[in-house]
Amino acid sequence: MEYIAKNEELIRQSIPGKFYLLDAVVTRFDVYQQEHRLYIDVYFSLPYHRFEAEKTLKLHFIDVIEYSFYWNASHSFYNVGRCKFFKSEKGYYISLDPVDESEELSDEDQDAILCKEVEGYFYDC
Repeated sequence: MEYIAKNEELIRQSIPGKFYLLDAVVTRFDVYQQEHRLYIDVYFSLPYHRFEAEKTLKLHFIDVIEYSFYWNASHSFYNVGRCKFFKSEKGYYISLDPVDESEELSDEDQDAILCKEVEGYFYDC
């Protein structure tokens, strides 16, 4: 496991830095609670990345304030066609199916997480 960065530095390294979420594939979600704080880990396969070998990206969302994910069997699981990832006044925000790609929170965004901190890690496949 290779630590990438945390919070604003992680966001800065996303586009066009160390990783790129567009065209990534979500392979796993882990949602759990420890010491009265909610955590979500989202794993992404990065098959079209600049690496020599395929990598897995883990985004570790810490102290989750709010999240919403929806899926049904008539859809593929889970290609990222559009996303937004930024720091808002309320915390760190990601939507993997946004209405638009502006840096604004929207109740219409889908597959979203709002949290107090976020970290990123790479795994070799």
